[in-house]
Amino acid sequence: MAPLSRTDPVDERSGRLATDDAPFWFATPALGWSVVLQMVWDFEDEVSLEALTAMNAALARGRMHRMLVSSTVYGSRPRWVPAPDAPGLAVDPLPIPDAGVDAWATAEMSTVPLDAEGGRCWRLRSAPTQSGGTALSLCALHVVTDGRGMVAAAAAAARESGVPVAVADERTSAAGGSLSAGPESRGSWRRGRLDDVADAVAQAGAVVVGIARAAAESRKASGLEPDPRPERPPLAERSPAAKFTWATASIPAGDWDRVAADHGGTSNTLFIAVVSGLLRSGGRSPLGTPIKVGVPVDRREGEEDTRTNAIAGVSVFLTDEPVPGGDLAGIRAACKAAFVRLSEGRRAPHIYLRPLAWFLPVSVLIKLVGGGAGKGMPDAVISNIGEATPEATVVGGRTARRMALRGMTQGVDPASGHRFGDGVQSWLIRTPEQVSFTVLGLDDEAFGSDAVLRDLLTSELAAWGLPHEIW
Repeated sequence: MAPLSRTDPVDERSGRLATDDAPFWFATPALGWSVVLQMVWDFEDEVSLEALTAMNAALARGRMHRMLVSSTVYGSRPRWVPAPDAPGLAVDPLPIPDAGVDAWATAEMSTVPLDAEGGRCWRLRSAPTQSGGTALSLCALHVVTDGRGMVAAAAAAARESGVPVAVADERTSAAGGSLSAGPESRGSWRRGRLDDVADAVAQAGAVVVGIARAAAESRKASGLEPDPRPERPPLAERSPAAKFTWATASIPAGDWDRVAADHGGTSNTLFIAVVSGLLRSGGRSPLGTPIKVGVPVDRREGEEDTRTNAIAGVSVFLTDEPVPGGDLAGIRAACKAAFVRLSEGRRAPHIYLRPLAWFLPVSVLIKLVGGGAGKGMPDAVISNIGEATPEATVVGGRTARRMALRGMTQGVDPASGHRFGDGVQSWLIRTPEQVSFTVLGLDDEAFGSDAVLRDLLTSELAAWGLPHEIW
């Protein structure tokens, strides 16, 4: 098998925004979007203000606390530098209903004011619950982290939540500062124009290599599965309101694993079946209509791999699946074949053209990715973040009763022809006790309200025999 190559010619030691991260940055000047990720904790007990303050201070010493500085030379990438000021901990004074944690967290994710070039890449916010517990949210821009990177950053900060801030600062100083492990300290931002010129030359070389690689891939039979879906109207016509709907579920981990095994599958294939099944039960994609499922794949090569967004994607097409309570072997085989194609380096030719982004106006980039028509966009995107480390579940000595991770895009304009995603998207995170995932509905007709989506998810989980709790 040929090794899976990276599209970015330089790793994060350069201190530059990686080409694989660029789409999350270009979305802001091109469309006015901010792509935001969020971790949510639901604690039955009160988490002290001191612990939350210590966690916030630890996040300010971590890898997400960065700022982008635009380049002075056409074609070179922006630089990451340490953000000058730490965001303060946001604390809501009034209790929220115990049943309102998901709604509170969604409101925070939808409105949190983040700005990579302003040095505001993340925010930690808490609220008391009416029963005496604590709801906690950590939001971050996708340009500064992917899901697994966010869990790692949260775990590192949570470990410091029981340490007084002054002691933690001394510990960090004695260790040389946590920023030394991140890209922001790997190269000084004062390298200036000569460094920008060198990077522009490197990116020009990457363009030449990328064009040659794309041409080679397009000439040979890559083995990529053709898209069997019929032509559809543009996304803006199918979802004129550009409205997001939400549902979050938690399932006992033992029951989840048992059901997956009983039906010939794995945790990941059961996740795909449940979430993509909403397209069937919601009436959007009846059985017999092909569904394109996008599955992000972690490309990190060990703990020393500190890339911000180290993900690639594979596509799986389902026609006679999923059937609630049915056999998962077909989905499992389709996923395995897609992962083999990825490991052999068989990728769509346009992947190798990404370095061109540094030399094209954003208006041209938008036209190249489809102008909002979403012709090749998956009907479902299924992001399995995996198991959170025990450190990520404990803040200030309190263990979270439930956890979730999800994402969205702020600033989608219904009057525009552009949309963020199609069908459904979902993110799964696992603890030793629970499997939890949030579903984002992106179809105005099939998932017109949170209540509709939650009812559909409840029915889908029940059909698989999965005990569950809807947040």
